[in-house]
Amino acid sequence: EWYQRRVRAMRDSTACSVLIHNIIKHTSQKPFNKSKGQIQQVEFHPNKPFFFVLSQRYVRIYNLVKQAMVRKLICSVKWASCMAIHPKGDNLIVGSYDKTLVWFDMDLSVKPYKSLAQHKKAIRSVCFHPKYPLYASCSDDSSTIITHGMVYNDLVKNPLVVPVKVLRGHKDNAKYGVLSNIFHPTQPWIYTGGADGDIWLFV
Repeated sequence: EWYQRRVRAMRDSTACSVLIHNIIKHTSQKPFNKSKGQIQQVEFHPNKPFFFVLSQRYVRIYNLVKQAMVRKLICSVKWASCMAIHPKGDNLIVGSYDKTLVWFDMDLSVKPYKSLAQHKKAIRSVCFHPKYPLYASCSDDSSTIITHGMVYNDLVKNPLVVPVKVLRGHKDNAKYGVLSNIFHPTQPWIYTGGADGDIWLFV
């Protein structure tokens, strides 16, 4: 994952540690002496120096300036697989191998605001659209689900989450289905990559 186009973070091959690479300074650092659990994914906050680390059951949020953990979110799933941060930075979605997607409103609680069980098999990837109030999840059931996820500027209003469309096209490949999805940066389009070796563009 990239932060302000200068720093990249990645898991090592064992998924047990994180490396942060500074592209300008050509340096790398290991921010944690020990990781707590197997790391599934890492993300930078879109506009703050916060770093999100997803493990099997938790999302730990670190302040990179203070070099300290500031929050721990409880996923309430058996095994988390992926996560995505809303472009505004206050909401987060987590997908799981046990077919559940959870939505966090981080201004409300460390526990999920909403839990959705729309897929029939493990969720492999989730993403938010950078401009439109949409998010997507893809699964080993060979489907990608597009959901309307509206986040309001009024903090009194809870996020509005409404499923919109189920996309299909990828062929089943043994026990795997759609492995990755990503929205176009400006258009209401989505790309999906499957275990069948195909990349689809839905418009």
